[in-house]
Amino acid sequence: RQMTRSLVDKFHKHLPLLEQTVRRECDLDHSNPKLYRKVYRYFKGQGVEFYGNPDDDYELIVEELESELKKS
Repeated sequence: RQMTRSLVDKFHKHLPLLEQTVRRECDLDHSNPKLYRKVYRYFKGQGVEFYGNPDDDYELIVEELESELKKS
């Protein structure tokens, strides 16, 4: 089984926007819904379990983004 690409590799073109999202300078789900859906699917594929509530899911994604970006 091959390793899935890291978030940073997969979304390298969008890192500035993802970093702004983590710093709460923008709301990714509103500013770039298409990218938000891709990030959501990425984390779902990584085994993150979502709540099914848009606000809670958004918070979870921001937390996951923060921890992924800290690793890099």
